[in-house]
Amino acid sequence: MVGCRLNQAEIEAMASSLAVRGFEITENPENADYIVINTCCVTEKAAADSRKMIRRYARQTQAKLIATGCWTTLFEKDARKMLPNLHLVHNSAKDAFGNTFAVPNVPECHKHFDAERQSRPLLGNRQRTRAFVKVQDGCNNSCSYCATQLARGPSKSRNAQEILLQIQDLVQSGVKEAVLCGVQLGSWGKEHRDELSSLVKLILDRTEIARLRLSSIEPWDITPNLIALWENERLMPHLHIPVQSGAAKILRTMRRPGNPGSYLNMLRGIRAFLPEMAISTDLIVGFPGETDADFCETMAFVDEACFSRGHVFQFSAVRGTDASNFDLQVPSIVKKERSAKLRNRLSESQNAYNQSWLGKVVPVLFEAQQNSVASGHSPQYQRVQVLSDENLQNRILNVRLSKLRADLFEGELVSA
Repeated sequence: MVGCRLNQAEIEAMASSLAVRGFEITENPENADYIVINTCCVTEKAAADSRKMIRRYARQTQAKLIATGCWTTLFEKDARKMLPNLHLVHNSAKDAFGNTFAVPNVPECHKHFDAERQSRPLLGNRQRTRAFVKVQDGCNNSCSYCATQLARGPSKSRNAQEILLQIQDLVQSGVKEAVLCGVQLGSWGKEHRDELSSLVKLILDRTEIARLRLSSIEPWDITPNLIALWENERLMPHLHIPVQSGAAKILRTMRRPGNPGSYLNMLRGIRAFLPEMAISTDLIVGFPGETDADFCETMAFVDEACFSRGHVFQFSAVRGTDASNFDLQVPSIVKKERSAKLRNRLSESQNAYNQSWLGKVVPVLFEAQQNSVASGHSPQYQRVQVLSDENLQNRILNVRLSKLRADLFEGELVSA
């Protein structure tokens, strides 16, 4: 799998749809009869990684390869040229993948079909603590650099009752945390004059999931109704808000709604309600036409925003997007220099945020244990590890954060 959390949610759903039809899921590609690859084209690097993964499995295994996702959907001709026997599944057919794959290819698998487990998530060691739940697909924006809207189309919301049933099933399976995912998560329900806050409230009211977390959400989709829901401690206090740039001119060229001032006001509003909210972001450097002055504006924005962490991407022109044809493309060496400076600034911001947590006690969901080292995440999605001879995996326990090493907290268990 290449790409975002939504891609991860989709690949897990496809695996589950096959498992309930009698297929065995293996973690070893060499043992597989079929390998499903969920591709991405959010950047040219992601597209290249997708192609590399297809070629690697074709070279290293005898399995039949099935490719789906944004890159194969948007660049179908290119994908078909790669391998003559590559089977392609359009993005629009992902949700029905179990039926469309099983019926024509392996009809006898239906004798194993377990109807009661049709929507049950596939749970291995990695998924047992946290699961990604797709609630929405597509996007209503038309950002000039992004191919995702081209590959997935306009926003489409998943039915709330289906989402509830899936999360209730996750709880029964032992999952402690559900992460709501989508291309434009905050657009959930808008085509039915509804909004994401009503879905989040419904999940908190009607399920017993211990932790609910939101994946990436656009700045303009954060509403007062949504912010008010953080009164509930089961809604994890972390928002990932991709602002992409802190320069007004660049945001306009990107065709991003809003401006740096409105984004900062939104951040202040969130922190006025919940001061300890962790807010992370994505930023693009070297967008066509970005001058030194524009970059300085972004650096100043980051200083004022006080992000808990951030990801920096060097602009890469994705074929088919408007930005790929823009004039004033920024030289690679300039993009590299700006990227290093911005990453350093975000690292300082992250360190300052994390330093403020030293000595505090936080509940940690432990997701892995190797020998006597147990590791997991705080509500603010900070990485935490403790020493314990007891297996703590999939338990939520209080930890005092005593030491910070890079972006990893070391702590001690605290009795309730």
